Amino acid sequence: MGNTVTTPDPGLENDSRLESKDALRVVESADQTTLQDRIRLEPCTAQKPELIMFSDAEPLGTRAAVAQDPWADLRFQANLVMALPDAAIATDADYNVRLTNPAAEELYGFVAADVVGTPVMDLIRLSENPAEDRKLKKANEDVLLQNGFWSGRLRNLAANGERVDIDASATVLRDETEAMRGVLFLSRDVTPLRRAERAAQERTEFADAVLESLPGRTCVIDSQGIVVAVNRRYRNEGPAGAGEGTGPALGDDYISWLTDTMDEDAAKDFQELLAGECPDFRTEFASVRRRKRYWTELFAVPLSSGGTGAVVTHVDITARKQAESALTRRATHDPLTGLPNRVLLADRLAHALSRAARTKTQVGLLFCDLDGFRNVNNTFGHLAGDRLLVTIAKRLRAVCRSSDTVARVSGDEFVIILEDVEGRGEVEEVARRIIEALTEPVVLEQGTAKTGTSIGLVISSGVPRAGIRTVENLIRDADSAMYAAKEAGRARYSWFSPEMRERPRERPTFVQAINRLLNR
Repeated sequence: MGNTVTTPDPGLENDSRLESKDALRVVESADQTTLQDRIRLEPCTAQKPELIMFSDAEPLGTRAAVAQDPWADLRFQANLVMALPDAAIATDADYNVRLTNPAAEELYGFVAADVVGTPVMDLIRLSENPAEDRKLKKANEDVLLQNGFWSGRLRNLAANGERVDIDASATVLRDETEAMRGVLFLSRDVTPLRRAERAAQERTEFADAVLESLPGRTCVIDSQGIVVAVNRRYRNEGPAGAGEGTGPALGDDYISWLTDTMDEDAAKDFQELLAGECPDFRTEFASVRRRKRYWTELFAVPLSSGGTGAVVTHVDITARKQAESALTRRATHDPLTGLPNRVLLADRLAHALSRAARTKTQVGLLFCDLDGFRNVNNTFGHLAGDRLLVTIAKRLRAVCRSSDTVARVSGDEFVIILEDVEGRGEVEEVARRIIEALTEPVVLEQGTAKTGTSIGLVISSGVPRAGIRTVENLIRDADSAMYAAKEAGRARYSWFSPEMRERPRERPTFVQAINRLLNR
């Protein structure tokens, strides 16, 4: 290859664009004379190609060639290191400092003139314990020599005792023979970043602790209805307590699950909460596991106004619902027979009358009073009487339909509500079956008890918006008809007639009790 020189491009001498610029062109030629004649310079005798620059400040062809500065590259590299924003330290193969920049002086707290020629490892302290410090540095050096590169985060112990977080890297510098000539260390102070990371981590840990401390199975929903955080109980049990994987997990759509579990109205109300249109959302839902019903209360509050999400807590309220159910049953059912008591009877009769008026059907009412029950108590005792009442209740339920109401309203008095009856004949058929069932003797431990029943019958076409007075009057009429059946010889039924209201009453106990109950 011939010598390389730079000549002006033909035709550029008179080009106006060269007024303030250099015109360069690198050419190669094996004929030095030709090059000399063209540029009117001495022949090039250097072994390496030279770059000859022509400036437009002088006439073309009369400029002197500028020889390459052998130190230019080194000065450029040094200037580059000095201008780096990161701390830079260059060492020789023995890790002795040869060059540092101002950023390194500021980061490590030294003066460049004082550290040149000293071991670079003396500038860094990774531990207050000298042995631990040497161990950490040796481990990092082993990685550097093995891979030719090392990077990581260090905690340097500054001279004032302050810990400085540093992102550092080290690169082995090699020559053309791959021999190690030195190492370039680059460092950056990331203490503010690290503080921010630690603060963010502490906030995250605090939020997780708060989430874990919340009662029940709790999750956090974003403004789009996606689950973004859960506590341990939610993760392990799911929203309904059915176990892991039984509800929306992280990243799942909570609103879709809400729609499937409850209904679209519940999902709509929940979306209004996410949109900031309501202060909270509360509902209850039941789930069945292993043929047992479990209840969950769902309570959600927005994270803040403006529709940014919500915290949703799911609490198991099965025990509370069972207790409420037990209290309700105790208040509305007879504890001995388990039949509805007079409270529930009055409520169901009012609903039955209102429904009959709407559907154009009829309601039959049967007032039953046991015949001979006092003799059973006197002969066998009250315990035997209680067992007899339980047996009577079972027989009455067996005779009636499942949709009918069989209630115990006093010691030996029962009232039956028949809905959707077609006429008197259907009511009389039920009355006959009851008389037949209750006439059968009952075998007790103390002996065999024989009873019967007298029944008063009433039929009604219903009353719109039936209230207390309507219920009271209908029960009074059935009671009057039952009393007439007893007077007629017992073990029979009797229909109510208006003239029965004119008869003097000797036993108004139940009717008075119903009246007091409905008017309190």
